[in-house]
Amino acid sequence: HIGFRKAKGAALDQHPFKMPLAPFSNYLTIGFLLMVLVFMLINQDTRISLIVAIGFLILVALSFFVFGIGKRKPIETASSDQTVK
Repeated sequence: HIGFRKAKGAALDQHPFKMPLAPFSNYLTIGFLLMVLVFMLINQDTRISLIVAIGFLILVALSFFVFGIGKRKPIETASSDQTVK
């Protein structure tokens, strides 16, 4: 949401659906989620699941870049001998 608002800039100033307390609520939410992760790391019962989840996310991110998933491909233009009907 933060990146979207920055990318659109002033174009969204008159948007009818506004997030309450934005952009502070974005940062508050991120801080809350980080706090949950810290408490999961502190708690011995949830530490293993957090470490496994972080490992899984690293594996997914590496495979995303290794296999080139999501790379933009150039749009092929029609050659002069092809006609578009």
